[in-house]
Formats: sequence, C-alpha cells, structure tokens
Amino acid sequence: MPLTEDTLSCLGTEVPLPKIDRALKDLWSSDEAKTRASLINFAIYSEDPESVVKNNEQMARITADNACRALLITCLPEAKPPRARAWINALCRPYQGKQIVCSEQISFVLEGGDAAQVQNIVFAHLDSDLPLIIWWQGDLTKNFEERFYSRIGTLIIDSSRWSAPISEFAMLLEARAASSFDVRDLSWTRSHFLRTALANSFQDAKAREHLPMVETLEITHAKGQTCAALLLGGWIAQRLGASLDESAPGLAFSKADGKTIQVKLIEKAEGCALQSLRLIAPCLEVSITREGASAFVHTHASCEGHSHEEILPADVVSDADLIASQLSRAGGSTHYSHILPLIQPMLAKLNAA
Repeated sequence: MPLTEDTLSCLGTEVPLPKIDRALKDLWSSDEAKTRASLINFAIYSEDPESVVKNNEQMARITADNACRALLITCLPEAKPPRARAWINALCRPYQGKQIVCSEQISFVLEGGDAAQVQNIVFAHLDSDLPLIIWWQGDLTKNFEERFYSRIGTLIIDSSRWSAPISEFAMLLEARAASSFDVRDLSWTRSHFLRTALANSFQDAKAREHLPMVETLEITHAKGQTCAALLLGGWIAQRLGASLDESAPGLAFSKADGKTIQVKLIEKAEGCALQSLRLIAPCLEVSITREGASAFVHTHASCEGHSHEEILPADVVSDADLIASQLSRAGGSTHYSHILPLIQPMLAKLNAA
C-alpha cells in the first residue's frame, strides 16, 4: 500500500535533506523552555510502509524514558523512481515538573532505498560520538549488509517475525563474525519473567539438589513464538551442562552422565508469547504459568513430598515497552550470545521431526 500524505503528516515537519541540521537548530532556538537531550542514537528500521504510524507511536513511547537522537527509517527498496524524504519532530516530556526535556526525531522515507542510501543519507545524520542502536523489524533483507551493520553498536531483532529463521540466524552469525555488534532478540527478552521466576523457584537447597536430575522441559508458547520457546529451552539445558543430541529423535540434550533432557513444545493459538514452563525430574516438578496477559505468574514447586507456591510479577508484553527496558539496561546479553549458536540446529531438528 503506497504511503499517503495524510499518513506521513504524523511524522512532523517535512524538510529538504540538505536542510535537516539547520531545521533542527531552528526547532530548539524557537522555544527556550525546551532542552534537547541525547544519550544514544536509536533507530527503527522497517521495510513495511504500513508500519509508519505504529512505529511513530512506538518511538514516542520509547523516548519517553530514553533521551536520544531518534531515527525512524522506512525503506522501500522496490519503489520507483528512487526518492528520499525527511521530517523532523520533537518528542518532549516534563522533567521534575518544570523543565521540558526533548528527544529530536528525524524520520526518513527512502523509496528505492538500498544499503548505500541508508548509509549516505541516514547515517550522515547520527548524533556524533554517541552509540547507534537499531531495532531492525522483520526479515533480514539484502540491505542488512556490511555497510549497514558495521556502524551498529547494538542490533535489536525479533526472530519470531522471521519467515525463514534458520537462514536468517545464519546471516546474523556471519555478520557478527565480521563486525562485533551486540545483539538483543525480543524472542529472548520475552522469556525474562520466566527465567527470573525459575531462579526464584530454586532458592530451596533440596530443590537445587534435584535440579541436575531434570529429564523433561515442557514449554507452552503462542503461535509464532517457537524461537522464544527454543531459546528458553536451550538455555536451561545448557545451564544444566547438557549439549544438543543431534542423533536422538525430537529435541533432546545429552548430559555428562549419559542421561538426556527432552524438550517438548506445546503451541497455543492465542495468549502471551510464553505461557508456561515445567521442569520434571524423578522427585521434583516445577511449574511456572502465566494466564493471558496477566501482570503476574504463578509458580509451584514440589520436591520429596513438600510443595511451595508463589505469585511473582511478570514483564510487560508490548514491543515498545520491551525495547524501552532494553535501552535502560547497561551491558550486553551474554546469556543470549551463548545460546545463539544452538538455535539453528534446534530449529533444524524441530523441522525434521
């Protein structure tokens, strides 16, 4: 669907590309009550023309908690003839009840856009000396190449939205080998509340004693969230010292003692991305469940005839809130980096079953 002028009007004031910097200076000089703040360059990249309005709203939500130079990039590689347009806007919020603090947003629509156009036009307007974090939406296309990812400090993806995750994880691993950017995957972030609740379930010494004896992991997920479930299951098995058994039927991990951990995935038509997790051992069962979009999870642990139940907070579920929480956390995701090489063979085994 072509973009209409009415749709594009939500992006702010259109300015010619050569005059972006001048227009931004004029924007701040016209209102002394507003103060520009910027700690990072944060960009949303999409090749879906229908994402403009939603992404503009998500950018406003993200910058409410994270001061940045905001770049909204809508790239339309198949559009002809090639054309680039830009808009500027101020995303403001009150600070301590008096001052108004703003992030500046530059929105680009790149018709016929390729990686060179992104580099020459968009990257020329980064806030200098500040790190670049990009939320790449959808499949990794031909524009995801060296000229693009060599400029990135942190790449945020959502592997649950990929149409061919095996090949796209291969592309991601190849890019990371060539350029050392950090990767954050929303499919992994969505399991944060389950991982936190799981750790809380093993505060009891007796339960920890039986943890190495786990034989089955059962994960219930919503349709389209297979990657989130696999990342969670693979991480747990890895933390238990098990490695993927590529010769065994189904998803199985081999432990050092020769025993195996079976990973079972249950798909539901609706509900939140990850809905429940069960760990089963001969004398231990731990379950963590979340009903619908509840703000809480219910944990139940039984071990040698004793049981314990608890209600714990769950994470937010919207993409914008997940991104905002990622930007507020310092450092990279080392757990995800460790599990990343496992996801391709796990997907291959799942597809072969």
